[in-house]
Amino acid sequence: MTGSRTLRALWRPLGSHDHALEPRSSHGLAVCNGRALIFGGELKPRTPVDAAVTELDLQDGSTRSVFAETAGASWPASRVGATFVASGDKVYLWGGRGGKAMGELTGDAGIWAYSPETASWEELQTKGDPPEPRSFHTMAALDNTLYLHAGCPASGRLTQLHALDLDTMTWSRLPNAPEPGRGGTVLAALPTGVLARFGGFAGRELDGLDVFDPASQTWTSVEAQVEGGGEGPAKRSVQAFVGLDGLLEWDGKRVVAVMAMGEREGAPAELGHDGAGFFHSDAWALLANVASPASYSWAPLSPSSTSSETPEARGWLAAAHVRGSTVVLQGGLNAQNERLKDAWLLEVVVE
Repeated sequence: MTGSRTLRALWRPLGSHDHALEPRSSHGLAVCNGRALIFGGELKPRTPVDAAVTELDLQDGSTRSVFAETAGASWPASRVGATFVASGDKVYLWGGRGGKAMGELTGDAGIWAYSPETASWEELQTKGDPPEPRSFHTMAALDNTLYLHAGCPASGRLTQLHALDLDTMTWSRLPNAPEPGRGGTVLAALPTGVLARFGGFAGRELDGLDVFDPASQTWTSVEAQVEGGGEGPAKRSVQAFVGLDGLLEWDGKRVVAVMAMGEREGAPAELGHDGAGFFHSDAWALLANVASPASYSWAPLSPSSTSSETPEARGWLAAAHVRGSTVVLQGGLNAQNERLKDAWLLEVVVE
């Protein structure tokens, strides 16, 4: 808080809550050339929905689906727990599972690129040291490089970090992140040129902010203060954590990312997304000090006075940066074990 001016979350529903989107969780969402694109996910646990790419209009919430049979070209199989990330004028898909077992996704488990302009997919050929197959990992794009981290292979959970240079299409292995290995964590690409990780699941919910600097190839565990005092974000996984453009400044700090929702402690760990969990409904801004960009703090985001409604608590949702300090969030799983289809815009504002 600075005087009477506070960072808040302006929530706006995107379209009506009964729009044509299919309910789903564990899916991918990316914004490319002003279009929000949705792919994959599940309605029943680890049973993929169809392989359509759904466009979600960021103005009115209307939808349009593109299917393989209408595109007339190669098309990836639908999947659960994959990553779907925009870089430049394409969206990149990697990993996931095609059913209960990791081995059920075969034949097209490499990296695919989707072009929204032509509504077409291309399976890409890569060189170097590719990551092992996995699901419920995280991927972020920064400076024409895709960074792929953590996740669940056939057994266990990983700490690995890989990079795919999109200019040379070459994979490289980077230093592992701090332990423990985890699934359901999220990397946010920050405008300061680094990647930030928060939380995840390692048989228990995790917290902690870890930052990877591609320039020095090092991970740093960061003690981020809380603006105004108090406790920081609670332990969580499968949340939204999205890097912003850093143009919004507040009290000598830049708003570089926003985090919202996610699964919290107390859920039956053995059920995972086979059963209802306990979920957060909160939102947080991550701030970087303008004078010292490696110094971070958290600011809790209570709803804006102009928010007419707010979304229900959930996890296993999908989110992406839209523009400025605005992100889009869609779908997920709620505490009644229902897959959701609603979509929301969250804008960090100063009031």
